[in-house]
Order: sequence, then C-alpha cells, then structure tokens
Amino acid sequence: MSGRDGTRDIFESLLKEAAILTEDVAPEVEEILHEGLDHPLDEEEARRLLTRIAKVVRASAKRLGDSETETAMASGEFVEKVIAARGRLAKPSADGSSAAIGNGRVVKLQERNGIEFGPVLPKPTFHGREVAMNSGFVPVRSISLWEGNERLDVHVRQFKQREGRAPNGDEVLEIMLTEMPLPGVEKEDEFKIKDLARSIANNGVRRPPIIDLDGTLWDGNRRVAACHYILRSDEFKAEEKKRAEWVFVWQFTEHATDEDRELVMVSLNFEPDYKQEWPSYVRARKVYDEWQRRLVLEPGGASPGRQSEIKRGIAHDFALGPGTSIVDRYIKMVERASEFEGHQIDVRKEDEYEVRHQAKRHFEYFDELTKGKSPGGVAHTLNQDEELKALAFDLLFQDKFKNFAQVRDLKHVPANGDVLEMLIEARAESDREAAQNKVEDALNMVKQRKAEKRRLGANARIEQFAQFLEDLPLSSFTDGKIKPENLERLLEAMKLARQQSILVLGPDRVDEILGEH
Repeated sequence: MSGRDGTRDIFESLLKEAAILTEDVAPEVEEILHEGLDHPLDEEEARRLLTRIAKVVRASAKRLGDSETETAMASGEFVEKVIAARGRLAKPSADGSSAAIGNGRVVKLQERNGIEFGPVLPKPTFHGREVAMNSGFVPVRSISLWEGNERLDVHVRQFKQREGRAPNGDEVLEIMLTEMPLPGVEKEDEFKIKDLARSIANNGVRRPPIIDLDGTLWDGNRRVAACHYILRSDEFKAEEKKRAEWVFVWQFTEHATDEDRELVMVSLNFEPDYKQEWPSYVRARKVYDEWQRRLVLEPGGASPGRQSEIKRGIAHDFALGPGTSIVDRYIKMVERASEFEGHQIDVRKEDEYEVRHQAKRHFEYFDELTKGKSPGGVAHTLNQDEELKALAFDLLFQDKFKNFAQVRDLKHVPANGDVLEMLIEARAESDREAAQNKVEDALNMVKQRKAEKRRLGANARIEQFAQFLEDLPLSSFTDGKIKPENLERLLEAMKLARQQSILVLGPDRVDEILGEH
C-alpha cells in the first residue's frame, strides 16, 4: 500500500471509529481527504485539513441534532486526537520518497547513479516476519547515529552520569571512535571502526543500513560511523571520501510498528548470518601472491624504499591499514610456511595436499617461527640450525605441539642436548598424546633451567651489590655525590629486602642482624 493510501486509511479509520462519517457528509469529507492526499502535508497543513473536516461534520451534526458530536467537533479534541495518533506517520513528498513528520525532520530517499528509490522487493523477512521497506540513497550526514544501540549502552550511561544528558550525534561518533576519554575505556578503536572504514573506502557500504523515517539508525551504526571517519580523516583519498558521502539504505515505511523495529534488531544482532571469514592462510597467500606479482613488474628490481612503497600500496588495496606491518607479517609467514611445505613434500615425501592442509590449520605457528631474527631469537636459531628447523617442521606436521607458545622456547634447545634428544624421541613416537607430553616435558625442562639460572644470577648480583655497599666510603653519603632520590630508592629496596628476609631467616635473626634488639 502506498504512503498516500496509508494516510487515507488512518484518516478514514479514525473518522469511522468516532462514528461521525454519516452519509450526508461523506462525499464532502472524501473530497477534502483527496485534496490532502494529493499534496504534501506537514503537521500544520494536516491540522488545517482536519479542522475543515471537523467543521463539515459539526455542521452536519447540528442539522441532525447530534449535540455530542457537535460539541466534540467544536472543542478541537478530534483534531488533536488525530494529530497525536498520526505520530510518526510519513507524509508523501513531492518526489514520492519518504519523509518523517513525527519530529519535523525529513529524510528523503533519492535516486543516485541510475538506481531509483522504491520498495524493497521481495519484502525482507526478519525473525520470520515480512517487514515492508523502501530503499534509496541518503547523504551520510543526514543519518543519526543511534545512541540507544545496545553496543553503546555502558558508554552512553557513563556519559549521561557525567554530563547529565544524552550524547548528541557528534559525541556518539566520538564514543564509537574511542576518541572520548571515559574512565575504564582504554582499548584503541574499541569498535574497530577504522578497519571497517578502510574496507568501505575500497568497496563502499555493502550491506544497507536500516533507518527510520526520520533518519534514526536501527542497524548499521558502525558502517555509518566508519563513513563519518572516512570523511574527516586525512588517511583517505578524495575519491574514497566521495564514495562515503552517500549510502544506500533501507528505510521503514509509514506502516512500521515498534514490533517491526524490534524484530529487525533481534534478527540482525542475535541471529548469526553464518558467514565464514577467510582463514589467515588464505588471506596471507593472496597478499603474498600480489607482492610477488608487483615485484616482477619492477624493472631491475625494487630498492628497499620502493619495496616499502609497494607494501603500502598492497596494505591500502587489501584494507590492511595505513602501515605495512600486516603485509610484512603475512610475507614472512608465507615464506616460512613454504619452507615447511617444501621440507615435508620434497624431503619427507609426505602427501602434498595433506601437507598444505596442515600448513593452513597451523598457520599461526609460522608467525612465531619468524620472530626474532637477531641472535637469541627463534628465527635466528632455526636459520643457524637446519637440523632443529627440520625437527620443528616435523613436530608441527605431526600435531605434536600443544600450542604455538611452545615454539618460543625452541631457541633454547641448542644449549640443552638432552632436551634436543627428548624432542627427537617425540618425533619418533607414534602415539600423538604421548609425543605431545614428551614435547611439553622437554620444553618445561628448558623453562626450569632458565628460572634456575635467573636465581643463580640473582645470588651473584646480590653478592656484588652487598660488596659494593660495604666498600663504599661513608663520605659518599654526605658529600652530595649520591642523589637524594637514589637514597630514597635504596631505602625502599632495603625495606622490601627486609620483608623477604623475614620470610626466610625469621624475624628474630633479621632484628639481630640489624641490631634492633
């Protein structure tokens, strides 16, 4: 049903309900209704039209001797009743698009890029119920970020407590961009608006936000906030900003009920869409292939500066952020994964596809295997010890690491021959669970030895420090060579040492040593 017919239904329903549409005035009332339905109406125009109807009905009631109806029409109660019931009903606009009169604000759907506004067909279904909607383009700046969004509940209540009022649209945007200082909110870009903005800058808004007749958002707060971020950030180019200025939306019709709005909210926020993101292995491979493709296009090879420029371009095109850190990480992981695959396929003669499945499944392990290229790091240790690298690849292929954190301790294995032997035994163990326990025991042994070494190191340092203090001339404390703040730190440290010494030596022995008896 169109907006015009819907408005007529409301008018006629209320008139019939009031039992005032008698035969002798029906034609005249119908003529007035058509006049209102054929032209745009704001609230004041609707009030004038209803007042005219009331006058016609009052005159008819007077002729019929219906004093009750005549009094009701004369008092103006009828007009106010209809205006109040009309509430958020939409009036038809000159171009046929929707407009809101509930709060006096108008948000019209518009045609853009050859796409006309109109009803969404077939009707979308939310939580098992069809809800009629219109679709079209609106300027992003005409959409009101919804401070009632459940995602912002704690933030908004915190703001209200502090300011004594609800946040306005700009303040909601600040909250969503984590730009507003609120106690307890420490995470940068908590709602991941910037990541989403980079995707929208490349692809536009792919799922239409849902707005009410007055532009209030019912779904799509993050998408609209991301568009606002694009428009205000220097990170994005002019064509990307242009892409974010307008957004294709779905809009409730004038017939939408509160129940319809609730169903939309439940359906889009509680019911999963079962979309499965590409795993890191696939995304990294795509980035790596693009990296190789662009390197081939560089005549004479790419200088380090040019390589950084290429990586920044890839990061931009794949919406990975303004820097190159993720591109660098993906390239290193794929290179290490390729080593793993080559070792298992070419050396161990394992099935190619089984190997690639394992590489995909354990792809995050390759991040750990590429960290620490300087001496003492995992990557450096493996690059210096091909036997240990092969062993690590074999244990990974056989699922004998319980978690990728265990990989970090491989850098200590060369200095512990017995630990290396235990890992070799784990590789040969056919029972996977038993092998995992051997790996865990071996790497725990490394941790224990590290802890013991730290303890032994602490003893040596305490002995050296105690000797230093004993040999320090007393004049050092009085001639101003030692800063007062360092003396304060020394006393704080001594206080801590006293507390710990009591636990080991007992209070009486500590008092005896300090001469406090």
